[in-house]
Formats: sequence, C-alpha cells, structure tokens
Amino acid sequence: MRQASREGVAGWFIGQDLGASGSFNPEVSQKIFRLKGRGHGEWLHKNVKVSIEKIKKSVAASTDYGSFSVVLRRLGDTDNKIEILERFDSCTLDPTSPNFVARKIGDKFTSWDATNRILKTYGEYPNMSKFIYVEMNADVEAGATDPLLLPFGYFGPPRFRTLLNISQSAPNSSSFVGGPCSGSVNVGATKRPVFLVAQNNQGLQAITGALGFPSVRLRVSASDGGLSDPTKAYFGMQTTRLTSSTRADASVGDVHRLLYTDFPDDPTGAGKHPSAYPGVDAYAYVFSMNDISASAAGQYSYQSGSRRGDGTHVGAVADSTLLDAGYDSFTAPFWGGFDGWNIKLPDPLYNAGIASNATNTNAYEFYTYKRAIDTVADPEAVDMNLLTAPGLTHDGLTGHMVDVCEERADALAVIDLASVYIPRAEAYKSSKSDRIGTTPTAAATALKNRQIDSSYGCTFYPWVQTRDEPSGQLLWIPPSVAMLGVLASSQAKTDVWFAPAGFNRGGLTDGAAGIPVTGVTERLTSKNRDTLYESNINPIASFPSSGIVVFGQKTLQERQSALDRINVRRLVIYLKKQISILSTQILFEQNVQATWNRFKSLIEPFLTNVKTRFGITDYRLILDESTTTPDLIDQNILYAKIMIKPARAIEFIAIDFVIASTGASFDD
Repeated sequence: MRQASREGVAGWFIGQDLGASGSFNPEVSQKIFRLKGRGHGEWLHKNVKVSIEKIKKSVAASTDYGSFSVVLRRLGDTDNKIEILERFDSCTLDPTSPNFVARKIGDKFTSWDATNRILKTYGEYPNMSKFIYVEMNADVEAGATDPLLLPFGYFGPPRFRTLLNISQSAPNSSSFVGGPCSGSVNVGATKRPVFLVAQNNQGLQAITGALGFPSVRLRVSASDGGLSDPTKAYFGMQTTRLTSSTRADASVGDVHRLLYTDFPDDPTGAGKHPSAYPGVDAYAYVFSMNDISASAAGQYSYQSGSRRGDGTHVGAVADSTLLDAGYDSFTAPFWGGFDGWNIKLPDPLYNAGIASNATNTNAYEFYTYKRAIDTVADPEAVDMNLLTAPGLTHDGLTGHMVDVCEERADALAVIDLASVYIPRAEAYKSSKSDRIGTTPTAAATALKNRQIDSSYGCTFYPWVQTRDEPSGQLLWIPPSVAMLGVLASSQAKTDVWFAPAGFNRGGLTDGAAGIPVTGVTERLTSKNRDTLYESNINPIASFPSSGIVVFGQKTLQERQSALDRINVRRLVIYLKKQISILSTQILFEQNVQATWNRFKSLIEPFLTNVKTRFGITDYRLILDESTTTPDLIDQNILYAKIMIKPARAIEFIAIDFVIASTGASFDD
C-alpha cells in the first residue's frame, strides 16, 4: 500500500566476451538493452519469460552486425513444449537498420506529468508488442559499441543476500519455542531479526546455520529434460520442477516479486552488493553463454566461470563454435512488477475504502481512480464519447467523471449510484436481503441532494444479473456495464440519436446489452419507476411477459430542455465532432466569401443527411457578414451559427377511448 504500481522488467542483456578468456567477468560485460512491461504490473513476471534465440554472427561483407530473435513465451511452458506469445525475428543492434531491435519491438512509453496532469509519451519507435517495449543502452543506440556484439546473456533478478553464521543457544524450556538469533537480515534500510526454532526427540538443542534466499535454477546441461535434439535447449533460466523434469514449476513467478518498497528497477549500476541496498544482492547471478563448455563426448553444459577456466572447470568453447554447433538460445525472466494494490482485500478498489479517504490523494484507492479519470480529460489525447467506471459509487469521483465529460464537451458519463447493491467485496452481509442497501425513494433523494445538473451524465437503477459464459456462474453487475452494451447496440441498429431504451433497443432480455441479462436486484413498481425518473434516474424494469428493459433515457440535467435526454445529448456530441472534423478542411484558408461557401458546401449535405435519418427535424446554417464580422476577420476567426431542431423520442403515449352507442356514426 506504500508502493505505486510499476512494470516488470527483464534484466540487461549483455554481449559476448570479445577479450581474453582469462580475464572474463560477466558482471562488467557490455550492456545492450533490456525489456520493460507495458501496463501489466505483476502479471508480466508471473506469466511471461523472454528467450533470445537464433543468434547469428554476420556473414555479409556489408555489415559486421549479426542478428537474433526476441521471443516472449508463456512462463509455464517448457523447452519440450514451447508456447509463444510474441516473436520478433531478424533483430539487429545496428541503429541504422530497419531491423534495429528498438524499431522492431518499439521503445515508446508514457509517464504521468503530475504538474500538468497529462500523460506524456517518450521514445522514437511505435510499440509493436502488446507486452513490452525496449530500453536501449545509450552507447549501443548511438552506434558507439563494437558491431560484433550480440545478446549473449543477462543480469539476473535481485534477491535478499544470504545470511551467514546464524546461531542460537539452547533454551531452558523443553517446549516448542522460537526466538531471535544473533543474525539479522537487512530489508531496505531496516534490520529484521531472524527467528529460528529447533526441536528433536532429545529436546531443544543449540543450532547454527545460514539463511539463503532462492533464485530460479539455471539450465546446466543441454540434455536436461530429455530433449530429442539438445540444440533445442534454451540455456539460462530453467522453469521446470527438476533438471530432469518436463513439468513447469508454478512457483517460479513468486521468486521474482518486488523485494520492498521503492526498490529501483535497475539496481545493477553499483555492483552486486551496493551500499544503497543493504541486505540485497543487486542481481542473484549473471548468466553468459560464454560459460558454456563442451565435453569430450560433445555434450554442452553451463557452469559459471568456465570461460576463465576457474578451478576444475573445463574451458568454454569460443562463441563462434558454440553458435555453429546450434546452441544459440537462452531464456531470461521478468521481475519486479507490482500492481499497487492491497492484496489482503478481495477488491483493492472497494468503495468503502475510498469513502474513508475521500479527499486524500495519498490513499491509493482514491488516487488510482482520480488519476485514471484525469488521463482521459484531454480530448486531443483520447478520443471517446462515453466514460464509465463500473462499480465506482464514490460521490466525489463519479461527480468528477461528469465534470470531465462536461469540460471535454464531447462525451457522456454513465455513473453508478451508491448502495443500490452491496457486493461481497464491499462488505460482509449475513443475509442476501441486506445486500440491497437503499430504496428507489432514498436513491432519488440522495441524487437530488447532489445537485449535479449536467446533461453530460446519466445513471440507471438497479443492478442486473448476468451469466459468466465460461463458468456458467451467475453474477450481479452494475447497470453501467449493461448500458455500455445497450448504447453500442442501439447505435449499431439505428443511429446515435435514437433513444437507447424501450423494447426495440433497450430490451436486456433480448440481448441489447451484448451479454445475457437474467434478472434485477429489485423489481420496480410503476410508482418506483416514476419516483426514479422524476429524479433523473433511469429505471431498468422487469415485466412478467416482456422481460427486462431499460425504461428511461434522461440525463442528469435538472432543468427541462432538449438536452435532458440521452439521445439528444449524444446527437449534439456527434454533430459537434463531425462538423469539427469537416471544418479542418478550411482551417488556415483565406477568410473570404469563397471559403465561406466552401464551408457551407461541406456542412449542409451532412446536416441534410442527419435530417433524412431522423436525427433532426430541421436546421439552419448562418455564415455571412452578420456572423463573421470585420472585427472577427481581423482576429482570424470564422464564426458560423448552426441551429437545429432535434427529433424527440416518444416516452409517453396518450390514447383516448370513446364508448359510442350502437346507432352512433363515427363520421359525426
């Protein structure tokens, strides 16, 4: 709860050793690039790994740059059965090549500017991957490194440092106990005491030991897992349960979680044991293909230090020999992603948590929603015509949604009301009836007291029930979810200016929401519906013979006008957007009569078409000296006035029945 969300990263990929083998140290190898997640948080390191494969040295006389492939794989796959999510082939480190790895994958990312409250985009190349973008080493990107370099290894994830020389004297009691020992572990800037327990059949004894934190196993031999072709082995991280196993270890992702709050996403710059991160190894290991050696029998295996010939290690083969033999692939993990949630809660963004921190932007619940709404506030950054946050009922935040849409003037906010239904994630209720937290009258009164008065918002009542297709489970969902489907299907069937309500376009039982709707949390009477509609809450009614239907289309505007209806507000939004697009064709043209006539020739056919399709009943476009005056011309302004009469929807039908006598004539 004290750490913002952050993306998972893959440690720096490093180049092969181009120097003397006796002085090889992978920790000082040239960093080439690394990969960072694109909005996936913890999911990335728990579900994805990256393989570098098809590493090839250049055979062309025109360039010394070789090539390689970057492959995103499912974390739970094995080298015996590979599951590919994405792949990028024929990548190169040549910054002038169209196959430059940053160009192939993309290197753009966004960052929130808290001062100007906008998202800023950085980078040169558009992102081609759904999951990652590339961060290049500056020297490699500038073409200042040796063109012979190829990705040949990587820096492993960080881990807590091994604690040695732990001891504890034997306690006096013979019961099962635990106590602090003489060692401690540094977590961040804080020392955490280590507690150990000891018991055997003879009673408690003095103990000594060491506390080591795990890292994922690396592939030792190309023959691990019984591959029929050992050249298909990926060295580096191995995600199987045992070296001989062909089954994936489901716990691998947990090893690569973020260690503690504010831990950097690139801890490799100050060595393995930097003083800035007490108790933490900046990287658990550094893997390099240069440490792969071949036995006399032609079997290839990895052992750290092989290239230097440390101890009894067999000297590693040359990188060209290794690649020519077909061993050209390795795998690396992602690590350090974080969602920014309190994992102890079933719904980290539950409304009750927001309510207790209603004005505190340091509370992640409030700040997450607030920033999400602010990111779509700029109409030039995000093109949209609807805004909703299903299940969000906090008055301040739903009000902010309406304000943002009104400021944009080109979108409608669909908001949910508080306590209409209280799901399990919000609170424990001993009875299902207690989950209905309000009444139509109370909901109407609460909305009136908010005094929103805006045609850029609307709301519906009550919640509806749907069926989750994969599992068949019945779920209660906010009405905003169903209404997104209704608004979309209504527009698809007819046009945006037709009312998204009634049996023709608002029949939820008939599939208007795009999802099956099987029930409502509360069956509304005619009086309930009237109470809600008078307060600008659109009822969702359930009829025994006709099913469930959206039975209203009011906006949150309190005063009566054409804009107090959803279809008219969406009509005006549509007209403004389309006319704005058409107007760009005369922008920066001469402000003269000929340009005025051209503007009319663009707009009038469009308005005529809308009239033909029953969006408006009449219109008038005025653009002459009365609107664009000489003073406005001097200010470089063309001013046109468009008046429209929107077509109104039928919401009430009045019919008179007259009982006539047998001899009466209807002609009279």
